[in-house]
Amino acid sequence: MLWIAVTLPILSLEAVTPPLPEGAGTSEPGQGRAASGSRLEAGAARCYALADRLRILLPDRHAHRIGVRVGQARSSALALAPGLVMLAPDPAREQQALEAVALALLAYTPKVSLAHAHTLLLEVGSSLRLFGGLRALLRKVAATLGEFGHVMRIACAPTAWGAWLLAQARTRRAGRRWRVVGVTTLARVLDALPVSLVPAAAAHGAAFERIGCATLADLRRLPRAGMARRFGDDILYWLAQAYGEAPDPRESFRAPAVFEARLELQARVDNAEALLFAARRLVMQLAGWLAAHHAATLGYTLIFEHDLAARHTGRISSLEVAWAAPSRDAEHLCWLLREKLQQTVLAAPVVELRLVADRIGEHAAQSDTLFPMPEAQRDSLDRLLERLSARLGAQNVMHVSAHDDPRPEKAMRAEPCQRERTRAGEGASRARSRRVKTELAVRAGHPGAEVLPLAGQADMLVLPERAVPAQPRPIWLLEAPLALTMQGQRPVFKRPLTMLTRTERIEAGWWDAQGVERDYFVAADESGHMFWVFRERRTGQWFLHGLFG
Repeated sequence: MLWIAVTLPILSLEAVTPPLPEGAGTSEPGQGRAASGSRLEAGAARCYALADRLRILLPDRHAHRIGVRVGQARSSALALAPGLVMLAPDPAREQQALEAVALALLAYTPKVSLAHAHTLLLEVGSSLRLFGGLRALLRKVAATLGEFGHVMRIACAPTAWGAWLLAQARTRRAGRRWRVVGVTTLARVLDALPVSLVPAAAAHGAAFERIGCATLADLRRLPRAGMARRFGDDILYWLAQAYGEAPDPRESFRAPAVFEARLELQARVDNAEALLFAARRLVMQLAGWLAAHHAATLGYTLIFEHDLAARHTGRISSLEVAWAAPSRDAEHLCWLLREKLQQTVLAAPVVELRLVADRIGEHAAQSDTLFPMPEAQRDSLDRLLERLSARLGAQNVMHVSAHDDPRPEKAMRAEPCQRERTRAGEGASRARSRRVKTELAVRAGHPGAEVLPLAGQADMLVLPERAVPAQPRPIWLLEAPLALTMQGQRPVFKRPLTMLTRTERIEAGWWDAQGVERDYFVAADESGHMFWVFRERRTGQWFLHGLFG
């Protein structure tokens, strides 16, 4: 087994830090941080710290830079930083932020556990090959966490508590190594860690130091009976779990049955493209939720909550993001969202985002093959059509489809490609059920089919009674039939036309009050150009309806 520990050391402060005032936000996060730092050095901007009624619990980096420290009196901190804003912890918001990160990390393993001190534990022993090894997986985890903007520390070890200790040591800069793979190496690395990292150390105060225990190695050398009598059996069992000498069963984090995520923005945003940086956090959570449920989505809805000061518009607006083939790839979902946001104009500044995904379907994982499969080509075509629809607009990418109508002008229709492909995917299950019903009808003896037994086989060949077309039809149809003049008994289109085929009669359309009665022919002129013409049976007028290539 191999565990990755992700600890968020200042999550308590990050969860309650209020949004930036109007005008403080910038589209470039790095520029905003640099500007804030320069203002703080000048004493003109606010900084934040968690505090109780008497002392400072946790300052942010700007307050720490000025001189505010943990345990400092409130009056002393205000003397150093007059603009210091003291905040109270909010455990509910901390838990919500921690679960949001856990939901995104489900994309890498289904075994994600919530641990002590705002730490997430990921069992990734079975995921290394899928993501290209430990180093590649650590980079992916770090990149996902970077989207949330939290201060983080990552470590890995063969045991869950071992990874937790290395992550805490890295946070406090109390250790030199934070990545251990072997159990033998783990024992040597953990022995050098300070005993203050033990979760039970806070409950016992300075008892460990008073008995001469400075490191975990010193703690392990103490008599077990004396330790159990003075500190309880729990610390012995904890040490055995950390060193891999005892089992450590853990309850995994469970993704909710329905996905809906929200995010309060750090500033009022009036440009749609600037929302992408914040919306990526919600998309990362969606990708983890889909991986946990072994599902994919055909689309989601991004809901904008506008500022109450904008009286001329509604409180809420939305943006639909949809595509033809189900997907759960985070980069793919973000790419389509970016294309949509580039074409969106906000009606009012946005202060909060919500993402709702309700079009959920099954996910069919692609298997690695030596030779390319037709499914891979189809997937590439779907991605191409999605990009064209996102950039040009779904209504501008058309798909020609055939319909069951005898009238040539209604037998083919041009529809938005995205809608047609979605409809085809939804109708796949209906087509499968129709095939099953057809097979059952054939076995029972369908009256409209001829059944011929094959020699040496129990299967049957079904030949439907369907007339074979007597003449070809052109692909190029005129938008409206063109009336032709007559020269004797022959229609004329630049030159007199000669009929090459027999009559193909079409009488249809009585069901929608657009009935037609026509006799179609394939005709040619003296130069060999071929045309598709028809004669109205009621009036005798000739028309040109199509051209052959």
